[in-house]
Amino acid sequence: MILYRLLNFFNTILRLIMKFISLLLCSISVMTASVVTPDDYLMSTDKEVDYIYPEEYAPLMPNMKAYQKEVMQEYEKEFGFKLDDKMSVGVASSNNQIANAFSTQIPFNMQVFYGAGVGYVDYFSTTSWLKTLVIHETAHNFQLNPKENFVSKTSHKILGNNPISFLGLFPLFAVPNVLENSFILEGNAVMNESRFGNGGRLFSGYALAEVVAMAKAGVIRPELMYNATLEFPYGEKAYLVGGFFQQFLVEKYGLEKVNGYFKTFSTQPLPFFTSAMFKKQYGKSFKVLLKEFVDALKDKHNGFTPTQGELLARSQIFTPLNKKDNEIYTLIGDRKSAPKVLKFNCQNMTKSLEEGSWRVGELFKINNRYYSEASAQTSPVKITMGLFDSDGFLKKGFEGQVFQGFTQSGKKVYFDVAKSIESPQLYVDGKFYTQSHSSVYIDGEDLYYFKQEGEKRTLYKNKTALFSFEGHYGFVSDVDRAGVVYFIASSKDGSSVYSVKNGQIERVKSSDDIIDFKLLDNHQALVATIDAYGYAYRQIKLNRGEFSTPYKINIPQNALMNSSLRKRDFLTHSKLLEAEDYNAIKELKYSSLGQALSYGSYTGFGIDLQANFADPLLQNSATATFSHNDAREIVGLAYENSAYRLNYGGAIYGVLNHKDNASQRNVGYDVYANLPLMASGYWRADATLAYTKDYDTIYREPLTLSLNILNAKQFGLSKYVNSLNALEIFGSKDREVNMFGGTYHFKHDLVGQSYVGVKASYFKSNSVNSLEEKGIALRDGLSALQSDNASLDIPSFSTTRYAQEVKMAELSLSKVFDGSLYFFSFPLSLQRETLYAKQRIYDIDFSKTLQQTYYESTLGTTFDFLFLNQFSLPMSLEWIHNQEVEEQNQVRVLFGGSF
Repeated sequence: MILYRLLNFFNTILRLIMKFISLLLCSISVMTASVVTPDDYLMSTDKEVDYIYPEEYAPLMPNMKAYQKEVMQEYEKEFGFKLDDKMSVGVASSNNQIANAFSTQIPFNMQVFYGAGVGYVDYFSTTSWLKTLVIHETAHNFQLNPKENFVSKTSHKILGNNPISFLGLFPLFAVPNVLENSFILEGNAVMNESRFGNGGRLFSGYALAEVVAMAKAGVIRPELMYNATLEFPYGEKAYLVGGFFQQFLVEKYGLEKVNGYFKTFSTQPLPFFTSAMFKKQYGKSFKVLLKEFVDALKDKHNGFTPTQGELLARSQIFTPLNKKDNEIYTLIGDRKSAPKVLKFNCQNMTKSLEEGSWRVGELFKINNRYYSEASAQTSPVKITMGLFDSDGFLKKGFEGQVFQGFTQSGKKVYFDVAKSIESPQLYVDGKFYTQSHSSVYIDGEDLYYFKQEGEKRTLYKNKTALFSFEGHYGFVSDVDRAGVVYFIASSKDGSSVYSVKNGQIERVKSSDDIIDFKLLDNHQALVATIDAYGYAYRQIKLNRGEFSTPYKINIPQNALMNSSLRKRDFLTHSKLLEAEDYNAIKELKYSSLGQALSYGSYTGFGIDLQANFADPLLQNSATATFSHNDAREIVGLAYENSAYRLNYGGAIYGVLNHKDNASQRNVGYDVYANLPLMASGYWRADATLAYTKDYDTIYREPLTLSLNILNAKQFGLSKYVNSLNALEIFGSKDREVNMFGGTYHFKHDLVGQSYVGVKASYFKSNSVNSLEEKGIALRDGLSALQSDNASLDIPSFSTTRYAQEVKMAELSLSKVFDGSLYFFSFPLSLQRETLYAKQRIYDIDFSKTLQQTYYESTLGTTFDFLFLNQFSLPMSLEWIHNQEVEEQNQVRVLFGGSF
């Protein structure tokens, strides 16, 4: 009996964890795709790939399709298989100005591209943003798609693209490679993006400097690379360190061996064992090969020279340095609180800081105010790149632009975001100027920038070529009064600063970690450097006299692509693809079948089935559910739609039979409509109308109208919101009972990751009847009804009670600690911890004659665990004390959620 209980407990915990992973994997693609704002799209279908795109990008699609076809043919040879599902490729409209893309197998074999990569033209070191996305994201589709074991193949045929389901106790992974680590997935995609003649991050001196510095500091270790750590270089390590690691493997074993690894990884029915798959593929474990990689880096770059000079500041974020009059400025921050403006006065050599709530991005000073270049939601149906002020509001006249500066005569210089989806298009004073493959430095009326042609990078002054070098990384950082141009470019061991005049190139500092540079005078400069722990800003003296050209980073361009197609601009094609209007409802199609078997002493054997449907842009979804056990049978249908500004959805459930139907309905349903009202700065507002008639009760059926207004600021990796002002008000009608109420919530960070919060709620009902569940519901847990706003969670209560009037006030304090403990092989690691305390006062009128006051105290701690190196699994242990209830002291364990 004890063994049975232990097995049952283990099974329950395992299922909870696996269900959590399944929900997380599903939500990743849904949350990512939900930023495709409502718009009109076209759809062009083909045998292997469907393309979904707005009319504005229709001229790009024929050449993009031809380019992607050759990339896929190349990958089929190297990865060792053809994709077993038709692929869907979405190109988001220019109302989604985000520098990103994603690829997923859930719910479909699909990818979505966003077009605002021009804002990172120096970082990516590429010629074409769209080609980079095609190469990188298609690599992900090939990484994730294989199923080389009987269990996965069979379950995929039956269950579709389901991340995990169960056959009894045994988990089924229909798409096993979704559990491969980001360090391998992103690193491999970065390696592949850098070998198609389009540049790539492996050509970046910034990336090389970061990786070499980390190798020399001894922080490239299995447990730090494989876990989603909260330390520098954060998620960037998967791309940069992972990319160079994959290139090391290619040089050691060959391209087909490295890309073929993912087919090998998918031979596991239980896809958890990286080292075993590394030994199977390469003959050596991951740990051994990572150490060999680090040793090779340190040996190859033993001449790496860090910058020496007066330290002015350190930062965990990096944005380019800028200069106006006698001031050099940039944004710095710790990734846990609001960034600050670092200002350096070039005349008196002093520094100062200015506080604000800027979005992270390159900083510009206009009319004595600072604005940062960023991308953010500026209306309920638009995400815009442009300049934002310290309160997060978009500066008028700069929307859809990557601002570079003003000329001396006041002409605005910028990249047009919508027109730069394929390659960067530079505009001056509203007129097209040229194509540039670097950021632009403005000196008076002169523009300095680089153009890329093949492996040749050429510096231009206005439209006159000055000199060329071989490489893909380089941007102008300053020009002195004598016309000497200073620029950042690759060195043999990282990134350094060079100058050029009359074609003569001089390296002005022997350091290999300089990623930005601004002159103070002819002999001194302020530089930004990178090391293993973040960024540093230093005042240095220049070392002139070393005549040296930028170092050429050699990455074999071994993709066997048609040379004319490799060089062709996507816009050179005139004949458009055959397409029809995209209809999200029409494109709703089957994705997967979720199933689970269960057993309980009361319910007996049970089976749960859920068929999932979605469209390729994830603008609407549907589920069909069947649940059976000895106690009851339930069938249900649910649908949600976000294709328009008005989001809406509904669900209906029918109870076919159940043992005890005295407290249950035969049918339950839930419908809602949500209308976003405002999205500007950090402000958001929306209204929701919802009606719920749940099958679990024969009573409660609230119709609710609610309004939510909030201003929320959360920076970087802060565990909690750094600043919050939120108000929710509602009115609800449940049968003949009318209820209304509201909650105000304030929260703000203090020093050292400490937070203080205040919350106040008021609820009122014109009638109360506990037997008929009328009135304000006071629950011991969160309501199962999503539209039941007329309820309050009181953790110290042991049962649900009903009240006529409720007042609640709360004061909360919390402190986050960065104590971490990471493991490579052990499935659980620790990211950070939190201590928190809450004091609540409830003033409750249960009826006109019964009133009571409760004082509820909570002390708790939260451990942010990582499961399988990458899945966040917060666990809280808290003690609750309420002297006015029967069970005065309670201890509970919570998974997920937030304080």
